[in-house]
Amino acid sequence: MTTCSRPRWMRFRAIVRAAAVEVFTHPIQPDSRMALMVYPPNPYADAPTPEIPDFKRPDSHRIWQLVAGIAAFVIAQVVTILVYAAIVGVGRLDSLTAGLGPEATDSYGFGFGLMAGAVTMFVLYLLIMRFIAGAPGHGLRGKNKVTEILMGTGLATAVLGVSVGVIALFGGFRITGITPREELLPAFVLALGVGLGPAFTEELLFRGFLLRIFDAWWGWVPSLLITSAIFGLVHLGNPDATVSGAIFIAIEAGLLLGGAYLLTRRLWLAIAIHAAWNFVQAFIFVSPVSGTGEAVGLFQVEWSGSSWLTGGAMGLEGSVITAVLGLLAGIGLLLLAGKHGTLLPREAVIRREKAAKR
Repeated sequence: MTTCSRPRWMRFRAIVRAAAVEVFTHPIQPDSRMALMVYPPNPYADAPTPEIPDFKRPDSHRIWQLVAGIAAFVIAQVVTILVYAAIVGVGRLDSLTAGLGPEATDSYGFGFGLMAGAVTMFVLYLLIMRFIAGAPGHGLRGKNKVTEILMGTGLATAVLGVSVGVIALFGGFRITGITPREELLPAFVLALGVGLGPAFTEELLFRGFLLRIFDAWWGWVPSLLITSAIFGLVHLGNPDATVSGAIFIAIEAGLLLGGAYLLTRRLWLAIAIHAAWNFVQAFIFVSPVSGTGEAVGLFQVEWSGSSWLTGGAMGLEGSVITAVLGLLAGIGLLLLAGKHGTLLPREAVIRREKAAKR
């Protein structure tokens, strides 16, 4: 009796074909929390994809990332001060500030200085992610950038608008006039700097480095609480800051901005919320921003009433109304993140669950 065996390449093809049939006819069953996650995160998906995420975040040398990120933040602050000193000291903008006094020069100096600091931090972030983390553009790449920027701008404007509306109902806010035209440009430049400067420098540090790395080490809950607390504490250094205001910032802004990052796993939504929050607060509602002093904006306004209502010298961020609304918005983002599977556990947990399935 003779036998005829098939060539090896034919047997290999049969094995591959059988494996393909198995995959497409028996998809991964969503039998665990991990199996329901979407990876890479996509908050716009209609339903989670039954797919186990890779435990390895696409970056390395995280301790060095933290050191470099903090150093980049300090460098950005130095650049802000140097640009401000150059504009105020050299008087390059005398033609724009003629007849307006030193306040206008200060506004231009701080505004352009803060924007220069934002550009510096952005460039340094890109360099750190490329040459230290080994993940070029991480946190900034991907689709839906414009959508996230528009969403963030709208969300921040809505939260502050509702907050001011409630404060006005209690008699704490009133528009008394419009700012003279010659004062509008320096006020706009300052508000734009106050919006873009902290939005890039603080978000790239707190969400781009701290929250992202702590999330990989400890999971999203501890990392969100820790970064929110630190975010509130650093604002105690502002001239008119209060302890209650710093706590409110940790609650309303820390959770809101952290939730924005955890939802998208990118920085654009958080940057847009932060930038619009500061700009609208300063230029539209003419409120102090995080206790940094009186604001000049589009309108002449009158704030009155207790500090728990209006925020006092801390600004809208020190108001209980704003704190509650910001907290609710942050919870909403976290619920969306949970729905779409972007609240990842720490890497060690994912590694164990993947090993158990082998």
